[in-house]
Amino acid sequence: LGLSCVANAQVARRLFIEEFTNASCPPCAAQNPAFNALLSANYDKHVSLKYQTVWPGVDPMNAQNQSEVANRVTYYGVTGVPNVEANGNVVLGGSFEGAPNGVTQDFIDEQAALLSPLEVKVTHNLAKTLDSVDIRVVVKNVTTSAFTAAKLLIHTALIEKTIAFPTAPGTNG
Repeated sequence: LGLSCVANAQVARRLFIEEFTNASCPPCAAQNPAFNALLSANYDKHVSLKYQTVWPGVDPMNAQNQSEVANRVTYYGVTGVPNVEANGNVVLGGSFEGAPNGVTQDFIDEQAALLSPLEVKVTHNLAKTLDSVDIRVVVKNVTTSAFTAAKLLIHTALIEKTIAFPTAPGTNG
């Protein structure tokens, strides 16, 4: 009696959320608290990156990395904020296409249940002087599928989890 098993291993993945927002945007102020609460409640299911745009009003956080934000705005063709992209695609639903309220618990759960053929491991070392970080990213194909490097692109970012201001920046409180 012979027994054989063929398996295409895959690994759990996290939902990647990119939000475009602004400190002087009334719709952002209205939608971000509930959106942030949803993200906080699902911390283990996603990675989120927020971009502070230069419009519709003043945003001192944008001044820290204008070119990086502008590049992502151009890449996605963002024309208004707030706007959310999930796994590289605009979020549908909500009050308008790309609105944070289009991201629901069901959406997060559905995306978190998907598997990936690529395993990504990230390690880092923070310098004792706190002025630099060495980051190592290892990507491993855990399936028998072939991938070509020409079609793969890795973006690496450092994320500040919380930024506290003595008074709210911008005009939306």
